[in-house]
Amino acid sequence: MKIIGIESIPLRVPLDRPATFATRTVMYRDYVAVRVHTDEGITGIGYSWYLHSASVIDHLLRDRVLGEDPFAVERIWDKMYREVFRERKGAAIRAVSAVDIAVWDIIGKALGKPLHRLLGGYDDRVQCYASGGYYREGKGVEGLVEEMLGYVERGFKAVKMKVGSLPIEGDVERVRAVRDAVGPDVEIMLDANNGYSVKQAIKAGRRYERYDIAWLEEPVWPDDIKGSAKVAAALDVPVASGELEYTRYGFRDLIENEAVDIIQPDATVCGGVTEWMKIAHMAAAWNIPVNAHAEHEVHVHLMSAIANGEYVEYFHRETDITKEMLLFKQQLVPEDGVLKAPEEPGWGLEFDEEALEKYRVR
Repeated sequence: MKIIGIESIPLRVPLDRPATFATRTVMYRDYVAVRVHTDEGITGIGYSWYLHSASVIDHLLRDRVLGEDPFAVERIWDKMYREVFRERKGAAIRAVSAVDIAVWDIIGKALGKPLHRLLGGYDDRVQCYASGGYYREGKGVEGLVEEMLGYVERGFKAVKMKVGSLPIEGDVERVRAVRDAVGPDVEIMLDANNGYSVKQAIKAGRRYERYDIAWLEEPVWPDDIKGSAKVAAALDVPVASGELEYTRYGFRDLIENEAVDIIQPDATVCGGVTEWMKIAHMAAAWNIPVNAHAEHEVHVHLMSAIANGEYVEYFHRETDITKEMLLFKQQLVPEDGVLKAPEEPGWGLEFDEEALEKYRVR
């Protein structure tokens, strides 16, 4: 089998209403969708954040991948990485991620097996937490509590909300209200989206600890590894990070510097399935748990394949923040906070062609 074609489709999906977190306000979501075609008629699909990755695929990666056997996935990944290693973070690695995800889809389809079984087959059911809690105009504490209670009523045993956009006392009040509402048996995760200085993160984290917080996510700037290590050492609440980190080398630095207690790799960002699995196994050697960032369509397979996985992040459509769900015909929905991995070959997903046409950037 040989790869004979690669299509990249840049996409921009507007949000129904702006969403704010600590460092910015989001009005739309950008993606690149990828199809990788073979001479045996099998087509694999992949995607990543950031529409400009389409240009990287078209001008740098395509010629490195055409003619390759998709089962030579390590060689394909290495060839792509060597082509873009000067841009070791950002759009270039996201482009590598999208192509790698599509190549793995081909492997699963060719063998007639779902990816979670080929990658490790640890458990086909994974726990999810409901992610949301964004700042929105007119929402207030009551609206936040109503949102979090809605997730609990759907069966979720864990929820995540944003912090870092208000003065610390304002966010402490929001956290207190959610804890009072959901009770002691529901886990609460807090996501600061890199909004604090080291001093602020330690001060805020100590205030949040009294509400039995599962983790404080991305408390400081993602490049401030030493700062994250200071926060992790100062707090009892675990520090989680990694959604903006790239390749095994970036995660090696986080782990060796003791900057994280929990890692959150994103296969659409960090280098695809090939690299995500290396990162997860490296974390296992340090007894560090993995909680995949977003993209539950892909991560349900990866988290099902490893022994040190905890939660898949899940966004309900009404949060109106991650829009990749609109790109697929199939919709994976948790039951009582548990997501079952599909049994169809590959990812078990098909693109919604009408959605691709609607949101395509010309």
